[in-house]
Order: sequence, then structure tokens, then C-alpha cells
Amino acid sequence: MNEKRQEGFVARFYRSEIAKAVAAFVIVIYMGRLGWDIANMFIGDGKPFFADFISFWTAAHSAVGGDPVLPYHYEDFSARQKELMVWHKFAFFYPPTWLLYILPLGFLPYMAAVLVFVILSVGLACWALAGLAQSSSVAFFALLWPGLSFGVLHGQNAMLNVALFGGCIAALERRQEILAGVLIGLMAYKPHLGVLVPVAFLAGGYWKAFAAAAATTVAVALLSALVFGLETWQAFLDQVPFANTWLVDAMVPMSKFASLFGLLRQFDVPLGVASGLQALVSILVFVTVAWIWRGALPVAIKGAVLVSAACLATPFILDYDLALLAIPVVLLMRLGWPGGFLRIEAEMLLLAFIAMFFTSGWGLRLDHSAAFLPNVLVFAACIRRAIQTNSGIKTELPSPQL
Repeated sequence: MNEKRQEGFVARFYRSEIAKAVAAFVIVIYMGRLGWDIANMFIGDGKPFFADFISFWTAAHSAVGGDPVLPYHYEDFSARQKELMVWHKFAFFYPPTWLLYILPLGFLPYMAAVLVFVILSVGLACWALAGLAQSSSVAFFALLWPGLSFGVLHGQNAMLNVALFGGCIAALERRQEILAGVLIGLMAYKPHLGVLVPVAFLAGGYWKAFAAAAATTVAVALLSALVFGLETWQAFLDQVPFANTWLVDAMVPMSKFASLFGLLRQFDVPLGVASGLQALVSILVFVTVAWIWRGALPVAIKGAVLVSAACLATPFILDYDLALLAIPVVLLMRLGWPGGFLRIEAEMLLLAFIAMFFTSGWGLRLDHSAAFLPNVLVFAACIRRAIQTNSGIKTELPSPQL
């Protein structure tokens, strides 16, 4: 029996006019939430909109002022934020490569800098997702993925992550390996989200992409060292144990973490047990990615598996980082739109969408969140699609001659 033909109500609903109306209503809700956050700066408690950007802007402002090492000394950096913005206690755990990217924003006032940053990163993310969607209808629904709005609300680089990772997958589909490698190499400021990429490239035989990614990573690191000096890199490396302390001691609430580690720690599971189970999940997804990328599957399926696996492999992933799941979501919808969704595949995506609103990414303070659930659902849907497609490929192979 062909599983792809067994579509349920949700899959048929996606293609209906009612679904488009619901989607438009959701967009209005997003815009209202964004407006509320902006208005809060003027008629609320005065907290700057896109508040996580405070750390980016303060770091860039400090570097422009001749002190690129300051962002890696937390207490002094926090004091600088308080001096400039009143709001403070935002850490900067990024390598100097990210400081290099945001350096031009340090020449602008905060409000101008954050608007430039958000508009540019949102535009690039939309461009990447539209390229992957290959359909206006699919692209429209993909942009509803809540993680995208979470990234914007926080003033984080989640949208740029989507642009670079999504652009990498799109380039591989067009057989532009070098471009794919350059794009993912530019994302080295988030190394924990790209740790599976070398595994995928090597397993799939994408040697040019692997070489281009490695060369780009090294080149950008060297350029940042040239601009800021080696002492900035030393300060970053010296801060790594402190960054680990933030994770272990829950200085960022565990309800914001979207990993298995974060879920377990929310319920006071001992640190050793939570770390061990997270390590087990990481190993399993490493093996899965290598297995999937060794096969003859389309790049769209391989890319969906890779990105969803990247979100599972690291303990240090927050709710707004789940913007990355827009990539596997758009690829699964693209595959299901013309050829038919797999049985309950559309339902799994809808459940993942709903679960995103039971997280802190929407701006709510929760003691416990469901941020790990979308991770699992999207990854499971990707693996299921890969297995089903692989079975179809095998059945199409000619029978051996006896």
C-alpha cells in the first residue's frame, strides 16, 4: 500500500482556502505581539525591544571604541550595558567571528542598529526559505513557523542561521558545492549548531563543500584575529568554562532550553543522568545523519534530516534557535504538497507548530516548557520520510539477473 496516498483531514486542510485565512490571522497575531513588544519600550517598563540584541550592540560598540576584549569579561561587560542601556546582565558567548560580523552596527545608535539587523536577517531568511519552498503556497505556510517570530522578538541571530543553513541546502540542491560550503562556513559563529555538517558532507561525498566550509571558517577566524588581535580570541577561550557554568547552573532558565538535557533538568533530573542521556541522543543522531547522507536520497530529504538532527544534537539550544526547524518544515511541506503527505505526517507538523506556543519563546515566563517536543516531532517526521523514500528507491532498482 502506498503510504503517501493516505492523507488525512489536516493534509487536505493545508490546501484549502480556510487554511489561508487561518494563516493570515496567525500573521496578524504575530504582528500584534511584535507591536506590543515595541510599545513596551515607550509605555511599559522601558525594556528595549529585541532585547537580546543589547549584548550584540554593546559588544560592537565596545569594539568600535577600541575594546574588543570587553565582551568576554562578563561583569565589566554587564556594567557597560547598564551604562549604555540601563538594562544589563546579557552575556556574550560568541567567538570573535560574530563580533566581526556585527562590528558595523557599533557605529549606529541602538534603535537604528537593531532595525538594520532585524530587517536584513529577516530578508535573508525569507529569501532562503522561498528558495527551498519552490512554491509560493509552501513558502507562505513555512513563514508561519513560530520559531521565526521568536528569533525576531528576541533580537537574536536565529533568522541569519536560517538564511545560512537554508542557503547551504539550497545550494547543494543546485549542485553548487563551493557556495554551500562557504555559506555554512560563515555560520561558524554557532559551532554547536553546525557540528553535524562535516559528518554529513564527508558521508555524502561532498568534498568540495567540506573544503570550502573549512577554508571559510579558518579565513573568517583569521580575519577576526587580524582585526581584533589574538588577545580577543584568548579572552573568548578563557570564558568558555564560564559559559558552561551558565548551562549547568541554569543561569538561563532551563524552560528556555529546547534540548533533552534542558527538559530533564527542568524536572530536577540529576546533572549526570541528564548529561548522559543527552550524550546518547547526540550519538544516535550522529549515526543517523551519517547513514542518511551516505544513501541516494534527494538533497531535500538529507537536508531536512541534517537540520532537524542539528537541533537535537546539542544541549545548548534555546527556544528561539528553533527557527532552524523552519528549514525541515518547509522541505517536508514541499515534498508533501504535490505528491501527497505520508500518513499523519501533516498532523505531526501541526502538533510541532502548536507545541511551539507552549514555550518561553513567545515571551512568557514558564517553569516548564514543551520546547523539546517540536524538535522530536520534526526529526521523527524527517526520518520517516527518508525511510519511506529510501524504500521507494530500492523497489525501483532493477532486479539482479540470475
